[in-house]
Amino acid sequence: MADEPATKKAKLEEIKMTENNIIEDYINKVISSRSNLKAVLSDDLCQNIETTKVYIASIKDKKMISKAIQVLNEKLPLNELNHLKRVRKTSILLCQSSNVTTNIQEFIDQNIPELKDVFESINEIDVPSQAPKLKKQYTEVIKIWSCNFHPENYLEKLASDNFFPQDELKSHRTYMAIAFETVRWYLKATEKGSTEELLSTLNASVVVDPSINSVVAVAFDNRLKHPVQHSAMLAIDNVAKTQYGGAWDSKTNDNLPLSGIDGDLLKHLRVKYPDVKFGAKKFVSKEENIENGDDGNTGPYLCTNYHVYLLREPCVMCSMGLTHARVKRVFFCFDNAEFGALKSKAKLHTVQSLNHRYEVFTGFL
Repeated sequence: MADEPATKKAKLEEIKMTENNIIEDYINKVISSRSNLKAVLSDDLCQNIETTKVYIASIKDKKMISKAIQVLNEKLPLNELNHLKRVRKTSILLCQSSNVTTNIQEFIDQNIPELKDVFESINEIDVPSQAPKLKKQYTEVIKIWSCNFHPENYLEKLASDNFFPQDELKSHRTYMAIAFETVRWYLKATEKGSTEELLSTLNASVVVDPSINSVVAVAFDNRLKHPVQHSAMLAIDNVAKTQYGGAWDSKTNDNLPLSGIDGDLLKHLRVKYPDVKFGAKKFVSKEENIENGDDGNTGPYLCTNYHVYLLREPCVMCSMGLTHARVKRVFFCFDNAEFGALKSKAKLHTVQSLNHRYEVFTGFL
């Protein structure tokens, strides 16, 4: 019986060593991988373009093509299909099938009698209903029907497998490793639960100002005690602390630029990552800018142009919080199959009606 406390302590030490090894293994994989990160793009960029049915006609005399196009453009404009070219070799696109309620030849006789004897044959085919946005989409679309395409270089690069140069990729992976290290520190400091549980349910966030390559704020999930204090929400609040703001009480530094990071955690991270810079830019309020002769519109607003690194894909609440905080980019390591709002269940950052949208990247493991 006397050996039971010692045995229990030994088992706890063994568990902690195993959990420490799990996190260390993840950190090593994140840091050592040279594979590029993948952007999470809107569905219209990831999926094949949907098709719609149209009528095309083969013209009898090539000399009549110009006249036929002129008449069709006047009487049967393509409207929502204006990304398609009217002619492909000797075939002419007449109209969408949905516009025709009678026999196609009767439709031509009634609506464009000038062309009733011009066509040799009329067929119904499928054509792309929307314009291609990427070269790979255009390559597939052009097999069906000719269309207009103007490639956007940045979008092409974003959709590629080599968006980030290796030196920048190394920085992104280091910041994600800090998110894992934050989990390890909180696990040791608070004994919240097993590592596997933390990695599968809770979250950690690291906020970086890329203009100075510095970690501005760090946060760990506290929603087991407070339903709204997800790590992303806490991270935004911690950023606010570097700007004389913040709504939640938490252990912070007296030094304003470093007030977004717990003091003890900061000491730990500085030892683990001596080459990483910590702290926000010196905060200058709008009032101070006005006093200095500025128009008052250049003051910082929360996470404007910041990058946020999360262990797990954020939920809808956190994703919208990051939107309102004006984040520039969001990086996450693990998918959140049940509640993820940036890939798994939705792609909130691609909703066109939002007044701010950020880029999202994953693929660290």
